[in-house]
Amino acid sequence: MKLALRNLEMTVLGLGFLGLAWGKNRLNGYTTPNGVAKSDPDGQIAYLLDVFASLRRFMPPDFDLRGRDVLELSPGASRGNGVLFLALGARSYHAIDVFDLAVGEEPGFYERLLDQFPEGRAADRARARAFAGTPDSREFGYAVGRDFDILRLAEGRTFDLIVSCAAFEHYDHPANAIAAMTQVARPGCEAVHIIDLQTHSRWIRERDPNNIYRYPELLYRLFAFPGQPNRQRPTDYVRDFESQGWSDVRFVPSRTIDSVLRAASLRGLAAPFAGQADMAILDGALTARYPGKAGVSGASP
Repeated sequence: MKLALRNLEMTVLGLGFLGLAWGKNRLNGYTTPNGVAKSDPDGQIAYLLDVFASLRRFMPPDFDLRGRDVLELSPGASRGNGVLFLALGARSYHAIDVFDLAVGEEPGFYERLLDQFPEGRAADRARARAFAGTPDSREFGYAVGRDFDILRLAEGRTFDLIVSCAAFEHYDHPANAIAAMTQVARPGCEAVHIIDLQTHSRWIRERDPNNIYRYPELLYRLFAFPGQPNRQRPTDYVRDFESQGWSDVRFVPSRTIDSVLRAASLRGLAAPFAGQADMAILDGALTARYPGKAGVSGASP
């Protein structure tokens, strides 16, 4: 009885948070892709270094970035990951997004980021600094479109590595994004996508991380706004990648619901989430390879 009352309370409170998120988006639009303000460069740098370390951790151990062309989907407020990829020898980095939140980053910010990232050959680090400081550099590209037409925004390029962090859970139609992404993947392309599956509103996610899964689809979509979590689960993402011909598709959990909250978090969920085996997963990384012989293409970036 006590557990049922708690879940009822979380359901009612969660509706309030859904309404707040909807109202905030209506008033301000999509402005904060993560919890670190752009006015806090030290916090931004720490965040970027953490994200980049996570992306590298899930890359194949034998994957050499040197000479590779990298695509990042929805980088949010910074293209800092691109500078780090270039510092490790990537030939080019291109980012695409729906919102132009990374516009106007100062080259000095990238300098500070590299100062705290000692890896990479001196020549590659110098090259990264040069490209990041050159407006409209093709080796350090950025394209924005509200339609998120990946093929068009890729500007004729193809890629050896496609990455994202906390992006796929915000796509209204992940299967469409995966299908488009596949069209710009070279044979042997590796994909690493960190996906956050839990409730995003900060107060309630700490107390009821599965809160967004408590509501029927029609009720949840009453509060729909651009970037609202799509509620897809690991099995959905794996299925969508495999349907496009990607191989070795895996979803590797990073964190699961704390044992103290697990019983409450797995009860009272709406169909089709109730009883799903993966509902204890909070976040993780999807990795995959596009079939074909891996290697560096001779095509220009």
